Amino acid sequence: MKRIVPAVITIVVGWFTLLTYFLPGIAAVRYVLVELAIIVGTFALILGFFNLLSVHVTHIVRQHSGWFYSFVLIASMVVAVPLVYGLDAASALARGQDLAQQGISGAWMTQLYKYILIPIQATLAALLPFFLAFAAYRALRMRRTWGGVVFLCTAVLVLLGQIPVWNLTVLQDVRDWIMRVPAMAGMRGVLLGVALGITATALRVLIGADRPSSD
Repeated sequence: MKRIVPAVITIVVGWFTLLTYFLPGIAAVRYVLVELAIIVGTFALILGFFNLLSVHVTHIVRQHSGWFYSFVLIASMVVAVPLVYGLDAASALARGQDLAQQGISGAWMTQLYKYILIPIQATLAALLPFFLAFAAYRALRMRRTWGGVVFLCTAVLVLLGQIPVWNLTVLQDVRDWIMRVPAMAGMRGVLLGVALGITATALRVLIGADRPSSD
């Protein structure tokens, strides 16, 4: 019963939600189901938060390998969730603002995004091209293929085209063409593959071939 009941509920709700797109008369039911799914997902997020906290606290207490990274993760969680959001919630309550309308757009959370998360994202994005070029160079040393040569040359051209002090319009035009034509074509192919994979997975769940809720 623990495996059959969740699978039946998933299949029935999934097919009913799919039918609401073809039957406009019952389209309002879809919004109710979506809101219920959001509520369930919120509780799952809360459970995942406490489970993650428990696992990494255990790593710190038992001095497992990499316990320092667990400490950094927990410290970030404590700062981002209870402290920052708590300060924003207290400020919103003092102004008489609804917490559900505020979300994560408070002043403290905005400062956290602006001065911590965005600089970290920019740093990782700046390092990514160099890692790609180095990975292409290592792959070319291990196995010399035309694909590795093309990948390495493309990475080098894109890196050179990103340098603003050179002011070489030819390299910038080549970089723009690479980003606009081959890179965009590859990205669209990846997105099409992801869409087909999602569709196939959804169909397997709807016909009961896959039962993720019973795992």
